[in-house]
Amino acid sequence: MNYPFIYPGAIHMHTTYSDGSATFPHLIAAAREAGLRWVIVTDHDTLEGLPFAGWHDDVLVIVGHEITPDHNHFLALNVDTVISNELPPQQFIDEVYQRGGFGIIAHPDERVRNSFKDIYRWDDWTIDGPSQRAGRVVGLELWNFMSDWGEHLTERNKLALVLYPQLGLSGPTLATLAWWDRLNMVGRRTFGIGGVDAHGFKRKAFWGEIEVFPYPWIFRTLTNYLLLSEPLSSDATIATHQVYAALTAGRCYVVNRLDGDAPSIIFRLSRPGDLAEIGDTISLAGGPLLVEVDVGSDAYARLIVNGEVMTSGIRRIRQTVTDDGVYRVEVYWGGKPWLFTNPIFVTAADAGREGSL
Repeated sequence: MNYPFIYPGAIHMHTTYSDGSATFPHLIAAAREAGLRWVIVTDHDTLEGLPFAGWHDDVLVIVGHEITPDHNHFLALNVDTVISNELPPQQFIDEVYQRGGFGIIAHPDERVRNSFKDIYRWDDWTIDGPSQRAGRVVGLELWNFMSDWGEHLTERNKLALVLYPQLGLSGPTLATLAWWDRLNMVGRRTFGIGGVDAHGFKRKAFWGEIEVFPYPWIFRTLTNYLLLSEPLSSDATIATHQVYAALTAGRCYVVNRLDGDAPSIIFRLSRPGDLAEIGDTISLAGGPLLVEVDVGSDAYARLIVNGEVMTSGIRRIRQTVTDDGVYRVEVYWGGKPWLFTNPIFVTAADAGREGSL
């Protein structure tokens, strides 16, 4: 294996420094209780939480911020200055990258306004990263837990959805997945993540105040598993850059742990002496490749190539590959979206071998 170390973590969450109900110590304790090893906190338009960045026992805390105009929200990472939410999207993205950071387009395909939330979609899908895109990687929040749940909420079903949240989840939208595939197919490297968008909203019910949803609970939903070649460093600065490097290389997959965990999966393309795993690039110059998938449980797995289903199977897939393209896996449990990997990139024989970004 190229990446034998696997670390579960969560992205996109808020504290009392913006509109969350948890203090940093509360959030960190909740992450530890949920079995997470790293979290990326993204309070709205503030970096007040930066003093909490670093290791807290076995949980690595990384602090970025969410740029939040009325629409077009963007998670700005690896920056030490708050980027203005009054700039238009292309300008605030460019500033994030000019300052040495990178970012993730948040909940891009929201369509529903209701008593719980407004519509915070990404309006212009021709804006997908910095103006100078060559060699720069951008993230896309494929699946946002609170956004997905909120999109299904009505006055009639809200109690049922609070008590049984799974009823309000349908996974990444088809439009979001198609956009992601198109970007990667044309070489605009875009890694995909799942975001919890944790706030711990407090709401009044007829029996008293309730929290929608408690941090320890929501941290057991959309979990991003990072694949690393070495263990996370005990030095917080180095460990943070290990997390960033794995994310931007697309060496991760996301699982909805409400429907079961998948702490270790197999998705690789290989031939004798040659191996590519999630996030890698491999050439057909050495001949055909064997795709192997094993998601560790009897779920329905699909191998997606250039946005189309190539083949599928229960738990395992084995398939010979002779065509270049963008290969990824998505998995369904009981008919519901469960697991999504980032791609492996296969280049044509005459393109030569490339390293991953």
